[in-house]
Amino acid sequence: MLRLPFTKYPSFGRDNPEYAYACGRVKALETKLFDRVRFERLASSKDIEELFKMLQDTDYSKYLSDIHKPSDFEILLKKENEKLLSLISELAVEPSLVKDLRLPYDFLNLKVLVKSLIFERDFSYSYSKYSYYPVTLFKVALESGKGEMLSKEIYDAYESAVDSYYESKEIFRIDAAIDNVMYRYFVNSSGFEFLRVYYNLSADLKNVLSFLRLERMGKLSILKNVLLDAGYLPRELFLKAPDFNTLLYEVRQTVYYQVLQPGYSLYQKSGSFVKMEKDISNYLNGLIKEASKKDLGVEVLISYFFRKKNEISLLRMIMVSKLNQLPKELVIERIPEVL
Repeated sequence: MLRLPFTKYPSFGRDNPEYAYACGRVKALETKLFDRVRFERLASSKDIEELFKMLQDTDYSKYLSDIHKPSDFEILLKKENEKLLSLISELAVEPSLVKDLRLPYDFLNLKVLVKSLIFERDFSYSYSKYSYYPVTLFKVALESGKGEMLSKEIYDAYESAVDSYYESKEIFRIDAAIDNVMYRYFVNSSGFEFLRVYYNLSADLKNVLSFLRLERMGKLSILKNVLLDAGYLPRELFLKAPDFNTLLYEVRQTVYYQVLQPGYSLYQKSGSFVKMEKDISNYLNGLIKEASKKDLGVEVLISYFFRKKNEISLLRMIMVSKLNQLPKELVIERIPEVL
């Protein structure tokens, strides 16, 4: 019977008075974060123009003058994201925090670059400008073979992605290899305990979802190439389970069972992943909110970063739904209860 050394969340972090000023700034900003009620109201707006009007009493209002047509909404989101990253750079005591919070964008850019090189196509429009390393440096370093200009984890991911693709000529292996290196970095090498905890929990739940999706497609045979080599659950647990029912039974004494079982019950009836995905978001968002409750420490700043990023992502989802005239019910059911 599998058990984990925590009932809901692992412990993390210690008080750090060096973050006293940052915590004060962030706790004031937290009061302006959108709650579920606000998101539901936005999702219920009749169109994107009405949604823009509903943002006039928020911090997003300062960007509305830059929007000249509905499809310009991304301008608003990009500027708020830039403001968030600028705040992190200003308040971070350790420079490595800025790197760790930007690094996922580097791994995203790496996926784009590897595919551009392999398929000899220009995907430059997909590059993120929020990465730790400038895209120009990134490309020069990897295309010229001077990987030492970047951090080891980036070059390791590059080599792993290229080798994995040419081993099988399957495109999904590129993303899987890069994700694996990224998660290994965060759970083993990040200097921030909260990030190590977050990425371990996230890895377990991503592996669970990967298992269920592959089972649905009848492709459990490729699970070993998709599993993240991170998390609190042993890799063998996934590889030995013949089906999802068995996997869920094996984790019945862990918090993951409470997170996954309701969504799986609905999946069995409807074939929909929506509830399971939302329950996973609620669980991880709950961890992030726990970090925000600390009085002093880097966790408060990291928590705000994640919560604000989540707010921007949800706004994007709602705005895209308005442009595509999707039913509000379809959108509302995807908004987590825990934000």
